[in-house]
Amino acid sequence: MAIARTGVYVDDYLEYASTFPAELQRLLNTVRELDERSQSLINQTRQQTKYCLGLASQSSKKGNGNHYNNGGLDEEETIEKMRKEIESSQENALSLCTEKVLLARQAYDLIDSHVKRLDEDLNNFAEDLKQEGKIPQDEPSVLPPLPIVPKPEKRSNRKDLMPIEEQPIDPNEPTYCVCHQVSFGDMIACDNENCQGGEWFHYTCVGLTPETRFKGKWYCPTCRLLPQSH
Repeated sequence: MAIARTGVYVDDYLEYASTFPAELQRLLNTVRELDERSQSLINQTRQQTKYCLGLASQSSKKGNGNHYNNGGLDEEETIEKMRKEIESSQENALSLCTEKVLLARQAYDLIDSHVKRLDEDLNNFAEDLKQEGKIPQDEPSVLPPLPIVPKPEKRSNRKDLMPIEEQPIDPNEPTYCVCHQVSFGDMIACDNENCQGGEWFHYTCVGLTPETRFKGKWYCPTCRLLPQSH
């Protein structure tokens, strides 16, 4: 009979996972920092857009009254300058959101690697216990995974969904978006039929609001990097 290693599995895993909390915390802190920066850009863009619309409205009224002067030209130059600033802010916000997605993937992969290592240790631990005769040979080493629940069909309007805090917690509830959470609130679907980024996305996770989302096709940060999305 082989010598069992049941007494060292815990120590081995704890040593392996010793850096895990700090690494995960670093990734999450960075995601939060990027989120704050992107939200700041979005708020700034919203204010600039309102200001530009106000200037455009004033210029239109002056034009209807046939009052053309240097002030009107200055306003047009101001609007054009702010339009470029708005476009630049939107690009920066999109870049930050894409970076958040990549960091979220790193965090997911980090957790997944530790879960796989834990499953491997549990399996080896169970095999040693079987060799020692402490558990039956047919005892499963790892609990079977939860059944896969098919995702609901895409719908164009998801505003009728309950807020997440009001929804009952269901471990079988399918998850979406870059945050890997259940559906709630305003969401937008990626127009890539083979989307691998999350299929449905919460507005706040991808930097959208009901006011800023545009018409036409929309691709998630993951699919936007694919050649066919351009």
